[in-house]
Amino acid sequence: MADIIQLKHINKVYGTTIKTQVLHDINLTFEEGTFNSIIGASGSGKSTLLNIMGTLDQPTSGEVYIDGKRTDTMNSNELAKLRNETIGFIFQFHYLLPEFTVLENVLLPYQIKSGKVSKDIIKRANELLDLVDLSNVKNNLATEISGGQQQRTAIARAMMNSPKIILADEPTGNLDSESTENIYQLMREINQTFKTTFIVITHDNMIAEKADRIIEIKDGRINERVSVGAY
Repeated sequence: MADIIQLKHINKVYGTTIKTQVLHDINLTFEEGTFNSIIGASGSGKSTLLNIMGTLDQPTSGEVYIDGKRTDTMNSNELAKLRNETIGFIFQFHYLLPEFTVLENVLLPYQIKSGKVSKDIIKRANELLDLVDLSNVKNNLATEISGGQQQRTAIARAMMNSPKIILADEPTGNLDSESTENIYQLMREINQTFKTTFIVITHDNMIAEKADRIIEIKDGRINERVSVGAY
């Protein structure tokens, strides 16, 4: 399979007077359609790496390629367009808009991209809510559903624009064990059905060990790569 993400000699340094280097000469690729986990201690550089792949942050030096496009030289408008069309995000905190319904939250990425929502787009949003088993609460406000349901809403929202890549930062960090398993199974189903590439930061060994590939970061360096095979 082709590489959908390529990182070449990525360094990230924060600060000017006092400099702190968080990432050190990272070279890493991700194949299209794979399910990957990134593990490492707090402060190891996991989230910084994910933010650079998601174009939410820029490397101090090095080259980033997303779906064949070099992103570290793009301007803010070009990056925003790429993110909206190519990448879906799932975070530990779902960041749903509390004054919006579940359905309205799922529709947001499309509205940001195209403005007006057609009947076909509403149908797609409803199909995604069927996929994540939330059709019965689609008209509830985001504050009126459980934590597991909120995270499933975030997954449906991430899928709204049919992204090729989903980046997830501790997506089960606030959930109980049953909800964690449900979220993992849902992400796997999406990965296998739509061939969406998943890159998941996790402290949960159950999630990490079920990935196609485990990438460990230690002190801002790729310490180990383990291919374990899909479960």
